[in-house]
Order: sequence, then structure tokens, then C-alpha cells
Amino acid sequence: MGPFQLKVMKFKEEAKLQLNFSKLISSLKYKTNAMATYRFIIDNEEELGEGIQRVIIEQLNYIKQQARIPVNIDLSTHEIRKSFKRLRAVLRLIRYDIGEELFLSENVKYKEFAARLSRLRDIHVIISYLANCFEAEELVIGEESFIRFIGYLNEQKEKELRLLTEKGVMEDIFKHCKRQLKVVKEYPVQNLGPHTIHNGVIHAYKRCLDKIEDAQLRLDDEALHQLRKKVKYLYNQMLLMEAVWPEYFVTYSSSLSVAAELLGDDHNHAETIAIIEETPDQIMGEDEKQSLIKSLTNERRHITRDLWPLLGKIFAEDAVAFAKRVKSYWLISRE
Repeated sequence: MGPFQLKVMKFKEEAKLQLNFSKLISSLKYKTNAMATYRFIIDNEEELGEGIQRVIIEQLNYIKQQARIPVNIDLSTHEIRKSFKRLRAVLRLIRYDIGEELFLSENVKYKEFAARLSRLRDIHVIISYLANCFEAEELVIGEESFIRFIGYLNEQKEKELRLLTEKGVMEDIFKHCKRQLKVVKEYPVQNLGPHTIHNGVIHAYKRCLDKIEDAQLRLDDEALHQLRKKVKYLYNQMLLMEAVWPEYFVTYSSSLSVAAELLGDDHNHAETIAIIEETPDQIMGEDEKQSLIKSLTNERRHITRDLWPLLGKIFAEDAVAFAKRVKSYWLISRE
């Protein structure tokens, strides 16, 4: 075989390796779920109590569906956690009507089930994020080191999946939601009204203001994480009321969504840094670790630079004025 044929064979082998690597990157990227969720919105024709009950029941049924037949475990985990967050946002809206005891008992159940899926979700998001960054040549790391690191993360993910399977987490979630369908029908929601909207919204808005101040003073990961959760609760409450006045609520909820995404990106960066720091040296050398951490830390600075002005616009008014306005929109929509 002559030199030319050898060069052709080498070129084909390199092309094949590059194609396989490209397929690896593509498979790691996050893909959205094609399955439609139930309507998370209260119609203007519904009484508030009736709409709240329907929304909770639909979310519980959706979680049951995802837990029983997970077409894709990563996407099902994401959808289940998202629905649990929505349920907790609804509970916060009706908290003062159903009573503190019922609120706390229901809220902690949803919180604990969502927490059991958080590690799996975090690892999946980190793998997807790193794959996108590597493909865009935004990571200072060689291919071999990157493949070893992704392999290490996939091992962690597989361990978490085994734990979830051994402990029957999805089955527990399914059974809990099935039981909850009966419990929800007994919720004392007959007397919900404009006062419910006012009390629930003012509490959620105040909590956001408190966490913004806390995060600005402390500037640590936990404070930003808590702020993210509070913004998400208010966001979900605004989604719930979009039919009341779409021109206002769609715009406002979109702004909250952007803020929540920025806070979510910051959280993912913080989790990625934590995983890099605990990665064994045989997987990734110290120089590459520090290079990645530096890049991620800089990206977090860019995120917070965009975040604070946006939050300043979203939360420009005081809680009383905001709750009063939302309540008035609700009343007008019912006339």
C-alpha cells in the first residue's frame, strides 16, 4: 500500500473519530419534552376555589403520568420537579385560607419528593451545559480530559439512578400523588376570593424582596438559591392568573421567567464548580480544574451583572401596591 492510500485511510479514521465525538456531544445536549402539560391557569369563567382544585388535580395526574411511564428519565425528572414547584406555589397562594397546619403538611410532602430527584436533575443539567460549552469552544479543556470528565459525571448519574430505582422513588411519587387526589377534594376552598389573591400574592412578593436584600448583603450561593426559589413561586402564581389580564400578566411573568432563568444558570454554574472541585485528579488535572472554575466564575459575574438591574425593574413597587393592583385586575376580570 502506497503513501497516498495510507494518508486516505488515516483521514477516514480521523473523520470517523470526529463523527463519533460529534454524536457524543449531540447526545449530551438537553432536549425539550414533546409531551404537553396540563393547563396551569385559572379561567375567568371559573370560581377561584374550583380553578385551584382543578389545577392541583391536573398537576398531580401529570406527575403520576411522568412517574409511571418515564419516556425519558431526565425529562420526566424535570417535569415532575417543575410540577411539584407549581403545586407549592399554589399552596402559597391559598395558604391563609386553608390554614397553616394543612399548608405546612402538604408543602413539606411535595418539597421532600422533589428533593429526592434534585441530584439526578443537577448532574443531567451540568452534563448538558458542559456539552454545549465544549462544542462552542468556550471551555479551556482538551478532548481527552473532557471525555474523561463526562464519563465521570455519567458514572455519578448512573449511581444516582440506581439509588432511585432501589429505593422505588418513582413508585413512591406515583402512590403519593394517587393518594393526594383524594386529599385535594377535601381542601377547604369554598370561600376563596379576592382576599385570597391579595394575601397570597403579597406574601410571595414580600419574600422576593426579602431574599433580594439578603442576596445582595451576603453574596453567597445559598442566598441566591433561595432567591431563585422565591422568584419561581411568584412566577408560577402569575402564570396561574394570566387569563385575568393577559396584556399585563404575560409580560410580567415573562420578566420573572427571565430572572428565574438567570438565577437558575447561576445555580447550575455553582453546582458545576462544586463538582469540578471534588473530581479526582486522575480524571482532570489541577490546572484544567482551575481554568474551568475561573471561566465559570467569570460567567457568574456576567449573570449577576444582568440580574440585578432586571430585578430592580420587576420589583420596583412595594408589596402592598403590587398586591392591590393584582387584586384589582382580578376583580375587574370578574365583572
